[in-house]
Amino acid sequence: MKMGASRLIIVCGVPGLGKSTLALRVAERWEGVRFASETFAEELGTTARTASGDLSKEAIAHAYDAMGVAVGNALLINKLVVAVGSFRSVEQRKRFRDIAAHAGAAVNTVRIVCPVETAAKRILSRRALGERGPTETAIGQIDAELNRASDIEMVLTNDSSVQDFHRRIDALIQALGWGTNDDTSTPVVMQE
Repeated sequence: MKMGASRLIIVCGVPGLGKSTLALRVAERWEGVRFASETFAEELGTTARTASGDLSKEAIAHAYDAMGVAVGNALLINKLVVAVGSFRSVEQRKRFRDIAAHAGAAVNTVRIVCPVETAAKRILSRRALGERGPTETAIGQIDAELNRASDIEMVLTNDSSVQDFHRRIDALIQALGWGTNDDTSTPVVMQE
């Protein structure tokens, strides 16, 4: 169900936390439009990643530039837009807030967190399927940068089942003024 003015939700965090799960849930349940930085980075093909599997600086710049254009265009015609990426730097988050402001849309930044061991298991299972991704060192750097961030309004924990995470996502979206009031789910949404 669409409600109110357009809104951009910036979803940040390290790989393996459920950022894509959140974006997919929003797209399916609330007719949101979703974009992922990694999709845009992969447009560069094999040059997108370093030998270790991390995204190159060029791929990161391309991804956020291209996603910024797509998000700006989407906000003009859609009520709910989700931008997914590590969003590790304050400059990246500010740029997307500015895109939302230019489109007259509200914006919220949500960081997804879970125990490091849980994220590590998820990443290992992805690698077992042949996916490439960031090294443990790169993941640690992203996490450290996000731990220093003071501009992230909400933190959503993904530390149990998919069903529980979906309930938490639903509560988050409702807290932002979306959805119906007759949903009885009451998961905890932590705010910083």
